[in-house]
Amino acid sequence: MAVSRMFDEKPIWSKNSLTERLLDKGLSFSHGMFRRLLSRIAYYFSSGPFQRFWIKKGYDPRKDPGSRIYQRIDYRVPVPLRSFCDTYSADKLKHKWGDICAFRAFPYKFQTSLQFVELIDDYIQSEINKPPMQDTCTFESGWFSLNKINCLRQRLMVRYLSIFPKPGAESLLRVAASKFEKLKRECNREAVKLCVEERQQANTGLEESEEPENVEDDDGEAAEANNSDEESEEELDLTGDTEMPLPSPSHPNISMTHLQELFGSFPSDEIDGDKAQENGSEEEYHIYEEDSDNYSEE
Repeated sequence: MAVSRMFDEKPIWSKNSLTERLLDKGLSFSHGMFRRLLSRIAYYFSSGPFQRFWIKKGYDPRKDPGSRIYQRIDYRVPVPLRSFCDTYSADKLKHKWGDICAFRAFPYKFQTSLQFVELIDDYIQSEINKPPMQDTCTFESGWFSLNKINCLRQRLMVRYLSIFPKPGAESLLRVAASKFEKLKRECNREAVKLCVEERQQANTGLEESEEPENVEDDDGEAAEANNSDEESEEELDLTGDTEMPLPSPSHPNISMTHLQELFGSFPSDEIDGDKAQENGSEEEYHIYEEDSDNYSEE
């Protein structure tokens, strides 16, 4: 079926574009028949960034960032120029859809729904084919930021006002061009900011992946320090437990007073033990402070 093959070409179509493509193939359907054919192979959303566009069944554009090029963008004719649209509609003149998308013809309706991928404009095509700046499809702006959507919409305004077929759009064009340049600068700043944030997150992730090795080394040093303290304490305990030989009757020159002085010259086990524990606790606290500083920087 010709209609089904169209959705093999691309998964999302606007009704105007699909109708014109079928006419180019020599196919024409009544409104009711065309709708029934579409309902068998496609569906549409009543709102959102793909509003009223026919979407191939089984394909969900909200889950595919690549669908951003098929999003809808509306062009609204400025109020001062709508009298031209009224006259144009009264004359029942109609441009080809391809000419409107290529900016060779001014849209005669107050509001025209266009599809990004069909617009023949270098800036628009460059922007929609850049990697998406967000990983979710929002109801308001789809896969693009709201700033980007506003910028692209303003680009449409500039392009269509530049081909307005009657005098009177010059001042509107100057204002639109100025606004477009401002929005474009805002989008560039937004892109730079996002790039910086991504680099910071990448650096943070790298630090986090390296940190366990440092912590392990610190823990190893702490363990060695604790083992050293324990060995010192054991040596002190052994020293304290060592008994001095008591004088035998064969050594009458060594008095008990002199022996007491000798015992008093050795450091107390309890005092040295407290000092060792105190030193160990200070070293452990110092390591904890280093870890604390690292976490606060992240």
